[in-house]
Amino acid sequence: MGILLSITAAFLTTMILMPIVIKVFRSIDLLDIPDKRKIHSVSTPSLGGIAIFCGVIFSLILSASFTGLATQKYFLGATLLIFLLGVRDDLSSLLAKHKLVIQIFASVLVVYFGGWKISGLNGLFGIESFPYGLNEIFTIFVIVVMTNAFNLIDGIDGLAGSIALLVALFFGWYFYTVDFMLSAMISLSIAGAVLGFLLFNWFPSKVFMGDTGSMTLGFMISTLLVQFLSVPNGVALGLGVSSPVSICIALLILPVYDTLRVFCIRFYQGKSPLSPDRNHIHHTLLKLGMNHGQSTILLVLYNAIAIVVSVVFQHLGDTVLILSIFSTTVSIGIILDYKVMRKEAARTAKLVSTDIKLSKSA
Repeated sequence: MGILLSITAAFLTTMILMPIVIKVFRSIDLLDIPDKRKIHSVSTPSLGGIAIFCGVIFSLILSASFTGLATQKYFLGATLLIFLLGVRDDLSSLLAKHKLVIQIFASVLVVYFGGWKISGLNGLFGIESFPYGLNEIFTIFVIVVMTNAFNLIDGIDGLAGSIALLVALFFGWYFYTVDFMLSAMISLSIAGAVLGFLLFNWFPSKVFMGDTGSMTLGFMISTLLVQFLSVPNGVALGLGVSSPVSICIALLILPVYDTLRVFCIRFYQGKSPLSPDRNHIHHTLLKLGMNHGQSTILLVLYNAIAIVVSVVFQHLGDTVLILSIFSTTVSIGIILDYKVMRKEAARTAKLVSTDIKLSKSA
Protein backbone atom coordinates (compact mmCIF):
# COMPACT_ATOMS: atom_id res chain seq x y z
CA MET A 1 0.00 0.00 0.00
CA GLY A 2 2.87 2.37 0.84
CA ILE A 3 4.40 1.78 -2.57
CA LEU A 4 1.24 2.81 -4.42
CA LEU A 5 0.75 5.77 -2.09
CA SER A 6 4.31 7.02 -2.64
CA ILE A 7 4.08 7.30 -6.42
CA THR A 8 0.48 8.59 -6.41
CA ALA A 9 1.04 11.26 -3.75
CA ALA A 10 4.21 12.50 -5.44
CA PHE A 11 2.48 12.70 -8.83
CA LEU A 12 -0.59 14.56 -7.57
CA THR A 13 1.40 16.95 -5.38
CA THR A 14 3.74 17.93 -8.20
CA MET A 15 0.91 18.19 -10.72
CA ILE A 16 -1.05 20.51 -8.39
CA LEU A 17 1.94 22.68 -7.48
CA MET A 18 3.38 23.08 -10.96
CA PRO A 19 0.78 25.56 -12.31
CA ILE A 20 1.25 27.61 -9.12
CA VAL A 21 5.03 27.66 -9.62
CA ILE A 22 4.58 28.72 -13.25
CA LYS A 23 2.11 31.49 -12.37
CA VAL A 24 4.15 32.86 -9.43
CA PHE A 25 7.42 33.06 -11.32
CA ARG A 26 5.76 34.58 -14.37
CA SER A 27 4.11 37.20 -12.18
CA ILE A 28 7.46 38.27 -10.71
CA ASP A 29 9.14 38.00 -14.11
CA LEU A 30 11.64 35.40 -12.90
CA LEU A 31 12.18 33.63 -16.21
CA ASP A 32 14.87 31.88 -18.22
CA ILE A 33 15.52 34.41 -20.99
CA PRO A 34 16.59 33.05 -24.40
CA ASP A 35 20.07 33.95 -25.60
CA LYS A 36 22.56 32.82 -28.27
CA ARG A 37 23.65 29.67 -26.37
CA LYS A 38 20.13 28.55 -25.41
CA ILE A 39 17.78 26.71 -27.70
CA HIS A 40 14.40 27.83 -26.38
CA SER A 41 12.84 30.91 -27.98
CA VAL A 42 10.28 31.89 -25.31
CA SER A 43 11.01 33.19 -21.80
CA THR A 44 10.10 30.31 -19.47
CA PRO A 45 9.94 29.77 -15.68
CA SER A 46 12.92 27.63 -14.66
CA LEU A 47 12.36 26.56 -11.06
CA GLY A 48 10.04 23.63 -11.69
CA GLY A 49 12.36 21.62 -9.45
CA ILE A 50 10.65 23.23 -6.46
CA ALA A 51 7.42 21.34 -7.19
CA ILE A 52 9.36 18.12 -7.84
CA PHE A 53 11.15 18.38 -4.50
CA CYS A 54 7.92 19.15 -2.63
CA GLY A 55 6.23 16.19 -4.33
CA VAL A 56 8.98 13.77 -3.26
CA ILE A 57 9.14 15.02 0.35
CA PHE A 58 5.36 15.11 0.86
CA SER A 59 5.06 11.63 -0.61
CA LEU A 60 7.71 10.23 1.76
CA ILE A 61 6.04 11.85 4.76
CA LEU A 62 2.77 10.14 3.83
CA SER A 63 4.04 6.73 2.75
CA ALA A 64 7.11 6.01 4.89
CA SER A 65 7.26 5.57 8.66
CA PHE A 66 8.98 8.26 10.70
CA THR A 67 11.27 5.57 12.08
CA GLY A 68 12.35 4.66 8.58
CA LEU A 69 12.82 8.30 7.58
CA ALA A 70 14.92 8.87 10.69
CA THR A 71 17.39 6.23 9.48
CA GLN A 72 17.81 8.28 6.29
CA LYS A 73 18.12 11.69 7.94
CA TYR A 74 21.55 12.34 6.42
CA PHE A 75 20.34 11.46 2.94
CA LEU A 76 17.29 13.71 3.35
CA GLY A 77 19.38 16.51 4.85
CA ALA A 78 21.95 16.28 2.06
CA THR A 79 19.17 16.30 -0.54
CA LEU A 80 17.71 19.43 1.06
CA LEU A 81 21.14 21.07 0.88
CA ILE A 82 21.48 20.24 -2.83
CA PHE A 83 17.94 21.52 -3.42
CA LEU A 84 18.77 24.86 -1.76
CA LEU A 85 21.98 25.02 -3.80
CA GLY A 86 19.93 24.56 -6.96
CA VAL A 87 17.47 27.30 -5.97
CA ARG A 88 20.34 29.66 -5.22
CA ASP A 89 22.01 28.87 -8.54
CA ASP A 90 18.79 29.40 -10.50
CA LEU A 91 18.14 32.74 -8.80
CA SER A 92 21.73 33.97 -9.12
CA SER A 93 24.39 31.85 -10.76
CA LEU A 94 27.16 30.51 -8.55
CA LEU A 95 30.74 29.79 -9.55
CA ALA A 96 31.37 26.13 -10.40
CA LYS A 97 33.94 25.77 -7.60
CA HIS A 98 31.43 27.00 -5.01
CA LYS A 99 28.83 24.51 -6.19
CA LEU A 100 31.42 21.75 -6.13
CA VAL A 101 32.30 22.43 -2.47
CA ILE A 102 28.65 22.15 -1.42
CA GLN A 103 28.12 19.01 -3.50
CA ILE A 104 31.14 17.37 -1.87
CA PHE A 105 29.88 18.31 1.59
CA ALA A 106 26.44 16.85 0.84
CA SER A 107 28.09 13.67 -0.44
CA VAL A 108 30.17 13.45 2.74
CA LEU A 109 26.96 13.60 4.79
CA VAL A 110 25.55 10.65 2.86
CA VAL A 111 28.74 8.59 2.80
CA TYR A 112 30.45 9.15 6.15
CA PHE A 113 27.38 9.79 8.31
CA GLY A 114 24.63 7.99 6.40
CA GLY A 115 26.73 4.92 5.60
CA TRP A 116 25.90 4.83 1.87
CA LYS A 117 29.10 3.62 0.20
CA ILE A 118 30.38 1.46 -2.65
CA SER A 119 32.56 -1.29 -1.23
CA GLY A 120 33.88 -2.65 -4.55
CA LEU A 121 33.32 -3.10 -8.28
CA ASN A 122 32.20 -6.74 -8.35
CA GLY A 123 35.55 -7.86 -9.82
CA LEU A 124 35.61 -5.24 -12.60
CA PHE A 125 39.26 -4.33 -13.32
CA GLY A 126 40.11 -6.95 -10.71
CA ILE A 127 38.55 -4.87 -7.91
CA GLU A 128 36.38 -6.96 -5.62
CA SER A 129 36.65 -4.53 -2.70
CA PHE A 130 38.38 -1.21 -2.07
CA PRO A 131 41.08 -0.76 0.54
CA TYR A 132 39.95 0.81 3.81
CA GLY A 133 39.08 4.48 3.30
CA LEU A 134 39.17 4.39 -0.48
CA ASN A 135 35.56 3.21 -0.74
CA GLU A 136 34.32 6.44 0.86
CA ILE A 137 36.44 8.61 -1.42
CA PHE A 138 35.34 6.69 -4.51
CA THR A 139 31.67 6.91 -3.50
CA ILE A 140 31.88 10.67 -2.99
CA PHE A 141 33.54 10.98 -6.40
CA VAL A 142 30.76 8.94 -8.06
CA ILE A 143 27.96 10.95 -6.43
CA VAL A 144 29.49 14.32 -7.34
CA VAL A 145 30.30 13.30 -10.92
CA MET A 146 26.89 11.77 -11.57
CA THR A 147 25.06 14.72 -10.00
CA ASN A 148 26.80 17.08 -12.43
CA ALA A 149 26.48 14.68 -15.37
CA PHE A 150 22.73 14.57 -14.86
CA ASN A 151 22.68 18.35 -14.64
CA LEU A 152 24.44 18.59 -18.02
CA ILE A 153 21.90 16.37 -19.79
CA ASP A 154 19.08 18.81 -18.98
CA GLY A 155 19.19 20.63 -22.29
CA ILE A 156 15.92 20.03 -24.15
CA ASP A 157 12.28 19.66 -23.17
CA GLY A 158 11.48 16.40 -21.41
CA LEU A 159 14.92 14.76 -21.62
CA ALA A 160 16.27 14.96 -18.06
CA GLY A 161 12.82 14.24 -16.62
CA SER A 162 12.28 11.23 -18.87
CA ILE A 163 15.68 9.73 -17.99
CA ALA A 164 15.01 10.33 -14.29
CA LEU A 165 11.62 8.64 -14.64
CA LEU A 166 13.13 5.62 -16.39
CA VAL A 167 15.91 5.19 -13.81
CA ALA A 168 13.64 5.78 -10.82
CA LEU A 169 11.11 3.22 -12.04
CA PHE A 170 13.88 0.64 -12.43
CA PHE A 171 15.20 1.31 -8.93
CA GLY A 172 11.67 1.24 -7.53
CA TRP A 173 11.02 -2.16 -9.08
CA TYR A 174 14.39 -3.55 -8.00
CA PHE A 175 14.30 -2.34 -4.40
CA TYR A 176 10.71 -3.55 -4.01
CA THR A 177 11.72 -6.98 -5.32
CA VAL A 178 14.64 -7.32 -2.86
CA ASP A 179 12.47 -5.95 -0.01
CA PHE A 180 14.34 -2.65 0.47
CA MET A 181 11.01 -0.92 0.98
CA LEU A 182 12.18 2.55 2.00
CA SER A 183 14.54 2.78 -0.98
CA ALA A 184 11.65 1.59 -3.18
CA MET A 185 9.43 4.34 -1.79
CA ILE A 186 12.10 6.97 -2.38
CA SER A 187 12.57 5.75 -5.97
CA LEU A 188 8.86 5.70 -6.75
CA SER A 189 8.31 9.07 -5.10
CA ILE A 190 10.90 10.46 -7.51
CA ALA A 191 9.17 8.71 -10.42
CA GLY A 192 5.75 10.09 -9.45
CA ALA A 193 7.03 13.63 -8.98
CA VAL A 194 8.91 13.60 -12.30
CA LEU A 195 5.86 12.25 -14.11
CA GLY A 196 3.81 15.15 -12.73
CA PHE A 197 6.52 17.56 -13.91
CA LEU A 198 6.69 16.06 -17.41
CA LEU A 199 3.05 16.99 -18.01
CA PHE A 200 4.27 20.60 -18.11
CA ASN A 201 7.76 20.06 -19.49
CA TRP A 202 7.00 18.17 -22.70
CA PHE A 203 7.61 20.04 -25.92
CA PRO A 204 6.66 22.88 -26.08
CA SER A 205 7.61 23.29 -22.43
CA LYS A 206 5.70 25.52 -20.00
CA VAL A 207 8.37 25.21 -17.31
CA PHE A 208 11.97 24.00 -16.87
CA MET A 209 13.23 22.08 -13.86
CA GLY A 210 16.33 24.28 -13.64
CA ASP A 211 19.37 23.40 -11.54
CA THR A 212 16.89 23.17 -8.66
CA GLY A 213 15.46 20.06 -10.27
CA SER A 214 18.37 18.61 -12.24
CA MET A 215 20.92 18.76 -9.41
CA THR A 216 18.43 17.46 -6.85
CA LEU A 217 17.33 14.58 -9.08
CA GLY A 218 20.93 13.83 -10.03
CA PHE A 219 21.96 13.68 -6.38
CA MET A 220 19.06 11.45 -5.32
CA ILE A 221 19.54 9.10 -8.27
CA SER A 222 23.29 8.92 -7.60
CA THR A 223 22.74 7.93 -4.00
CA LEU A 224 20.18 5.32 -5.04
CA LEU A 225 22.79 3.97 -7.45
CA VAL A 226 25.17 3.62 -4.49
CA GLN A 227 22.45 1.80 -2.57
CA PHE A 228 21.91 -0.50 -5.56
CA LEU A 229 25.60 -1.41 -5.64
CA SER A 230 25.50 -2.00 -1.88
CA VAL A 231 22.84 -4.73 -2.02
CA PRO A 232 24.41 -7.95 -0.60
CA ASN A 233 25.62 -10.36 -3.28
CA GLY A 234 23.36 -13.14 -2.06
CA VAL A 235 20.26 -10.99 -2.40
CA ALA A 236 21.33 -9.63 -5.79
CA LEU A 237 22.16 -13.07 -7.15
CA GLY A 238 18.74 -14.28 -6.03
CA LEU A 239 17.24 -11.75 -8.42
CA GLY A 240 19.67 -12.71 -11.17
CA VAL A 241 21.83 -9.58 -10.87
CA SER A 242 25.38 -10.88 -11.18
CA SER A 243 26.80 -7.83 -13.02
CA PRO A 244 25.42 -4.78 -11.14
CA VAL A 245 28.09 -2.33 -12.36
CA SER A 246 27.02 -2.83 -15.98
CA ILE A 247 23.41 -2.11 -15.02
CA CYS A 248 24.49 1.15 -13.38
CA ILE A 249 26.37 2.15 -16.53
CA ALA A 250 23.34 1.27 -18.66
CA LEU A 251 20.98 3.24 -16.41
CA LEU A 252 23.04 6.42 -16.75
CA ILE A 253 24.73 5.81 -20.09
CA LEU A 254 23.44 9.06 -21.62
CA PRO A 255 24.64 11.41 -18.85
CA VAL A 256 27.97 9.53 -18.61
CA TYR A 257 28.61 9.49 -22.36
CA ASP A 258 27.41 13.05 -22.90
CA THR A 259 29.64 14.40 -20.12
CA LEU A 260 32.72 12.62 -21.46
CA ARG A 261 31.85 13.72 -24.98
CA VAL A 262 31.49 17.45 -24.27
CA PHE A 263 34.56 17.49 -22.00
CA CYS A 264 36.68 15.92 -24.76
CA ILE A 265 35.37 18.38 -27.35
CA ARG A 266 36.03 21.36 -25.06
CA PHE A 267 39.56 20.17 -24.27
CA TYR A 268 40.21 19.69 -28.00
CA GLN A 269 38.97 23.22 -28.71
CA GLY A 270 41.12 24.63 -25.89
CA LYS A 271 38.11 25.64 -23.78
CA SER A 272 37.33 25.07 -20.13
CA PRO A 273 35.49 21.75 -19.59
CA LEU A 274 32.84 23.74 -17.70
CA SER A 275 32.18 26.28 -20.46
CA PRO A 276 28.66 26.02 -21.96
CA ASP A 277 28.20 25.12 -25.61
CA ARG A 278 25.95 23.29 -28.06
CA ASN A 279 27.92 20.08 -28.41
CA HIS A 280 25.67 17.82 -26.36
CA ILE A 281 24.20 14.72 -27.95
CA HIS A 282 20.70 16.24 -27.89
CA HIS A 283 22.00 19.27 -29.80
CA THR A 284 23.31 16.89 -32.46
CA LEU A 285 19.82 15.44 -32.97
CA LEU A 286 18.34 18.93 -33.19
CA LYS A 287 20.92 19.83 -35.87
CA LEU A 288 19.74 16.80 -37.83
CA GLY A 289 16.25 18.27 -37.97
CA MET A 290 14.51 16.57 -35.06
CA ASN A 291 12.41 18.56 -32.59
CA HIS A 292 12.64 18.33 -28.80
CA GLY A 293 10.02 15.62 -28.47
CA GLN A 294 11.49 13.40 -31.17
CA SER A 295 15.02 13.78 -29.78
CA THR A 296 13.88 12.94 -26.26
CA ILE A 297 11.93 9.86 -27.33
CA LEU A 298 14.87 8.54 -29.38
CA LEU A 299 17.42 9.06 -26.59
CA VAL A 300 15.21 7.59 -23.86
CA LEU A 301 14.36 4.62 -26.07
CA TYR A 302 18.07 3.95 -26.54
CA ASN A 303 18.60 4.27 -22.77
CA ALA A 304 15.81 1.76 -22.16
CA ILE A 305 17.31 -0.70 -24.67
CA ALA A 306 20.70 -0.42 -22.92
CA ILE A 307 19.04 -1.23 -19.58
CA VAL A 308 17.23 -4.25 -21.01
CA VAL A 309 20.45 -5.54 -22.60
CA SER A 310 22.37 -5.13 -19.34
CA VAL A 311 19.72 -7.07 -17.40
CA VAL A 312 19.06 -9.84 -19.92
CA PHE A 313 22.73 -10.59 -20.59
CA GLN A 314 23.97 -10.53 -17.00
CA HIS A 315 25.78 -13.81 -17.57
CA LEU A 316 28.31 -12.07 -19.86
CA GLY A 317 29.80 -10.18 -16.93
CA ASP A 318 30.42 -6.51 -16.22
CA THR A 319 33.47 -6.10 -18.46
CA VAL A 320 31.87 -7.44 -21.65
CA LEU A 321 28.58 -5.62 -21.05
CA ILE A 322 30.17 -2.27 -20.23
CA LEU A 323 32.46 -2.44 -23.26
CA SER A 324 29.55 -3.43 -25.50
CA ILE A 325 27.18 -0.73 -24.26
CA PHE A 326 29.76 2.03 -24.23
CA SER A 327 31.33 1.16 -27.60
CA THR A 328 27.87 1.02 -29.19
CA THR A 329 26.99 4.42 -27.70
CA VAL A 330 30.25 5.99 -28.88
CA SER A 331 29.81 4.50 -32.37
CA ILE A 332 26.29 5.89 -32.67
CA GLY A 333 27.56 9.29 -31.49
CA ILE A 334 30.30 9.27 -34.14
CA ILE A 335 27.78 8.38 -36.86
CA LEU A 336 25.47 11.21 -35.77
CA ASP A 337 28.37 13.69 -35.71
CA TYR A 338 29.38 12.57 -39.21
CA LYS A 339 25.83 13.15 -40.46
CA VAL A 340 25.84 16.64 -38.94
CA MET A 341 29.19 17.43 -40.59
CA ARG A 342 27.90 16.28 -43.97
CA LYS A 343 24.71 18.29 -43.56
CA GLU A 344 26.61 21.44 -42.62
CA ALA A 345 29.10 20.91 -45.47
CA ALA A 346 26.23 20.57 -47.94
CA ARG A 347 24.63 23.74 -46.58
CA THR A 348 27.91 25.64 -46.89
CA ALA A 349 28.42 24.39 -50.44
CA LYS A 350 24.90 25.48 -51.34
CA LEU A 351 25.48 28.97 -49.93
CA VAL A 352 28.77 29.30 -51.85
CA SER A 353 27.06 28.16 -55.04
CA THR A 354 24.28 30.69 -54.51
CA ASP A 355 26.78 33.50 -53.94
CA ILE A 356 28.65 32.58 -57.15
CA LYS A 357 25.43 32.60 -59.19
CA LEU A 358 24.43 35.98 -57.73
CA SER A 359 27.86 37.47 -58.47
CA LYS A 360 27.73 36.23 -62.07
CA SER A 361 24.23 37.59 -62.63
CA ALA A 362 25.34 40.94 -61.24
